[in-house]
Amino acid sequence: MQELFKNTHDALIFAFNYSSQQYALSPMSKLMKGNGSGTGKGLVSIDGAAQAGIIRSRIARLPALQAACIVARYAPRFEECPCCQGRDKLTDDYREAVATLTEWAIGHCAGITLRNMRGAIIRSFFERGVSISEAARQLNVPKATAYDQKARIHRALKEFDVIAQRAVATSIEDMCML
Repeated sequence: MQELFKNTHDALIFAFNYSSQQYALSPMSKLMKGNGSGTGKGLVSIDGAAQAGIIRSRIARLPALQAACIVARYAPRFEECPCCQGRDKLTDDYREAVATLTEWAIGHCAGITLRNMRGAIIRSFFERGVSISEAARQLNVPKATAYDQKARIHRALKEFDVIAQRAVATSIEDMCML
């Protein structure tokens, strides 16, 4: 298989951000493609969708927690809400990955049983702007407890994220120039 990406990061960014709304090449575009115009690797239309699908299928073959970690790191996080036309709705992929990791976090935080607090801690690992103190205030969790749990979960998640990154790199290394 031809190496299409400089590294694993580029391949994952491509796979998670490939738009399902792209269209097939027009006849004129196909003719122009043969004239040497364009410097890309041809990942448009069906070729791009196929390549994104191959990468996503390899991620899906990873153990569930590793796949969730990769999805949480690389998938788009927000999309426009159809009812309010705002960018305030979590994408399904990201929401499911955070939910999986939130359940995983039960083993790392004996003191917090609130799923929403664990979810905020997981999201704060992957997103900027998620306030642990605000989540603690809204959920009536003592700040000290929330920050103690954040430290424990983030430490464990950091180690787990490294393992997931290695696993996905091994899985898609044949597509990348390493």
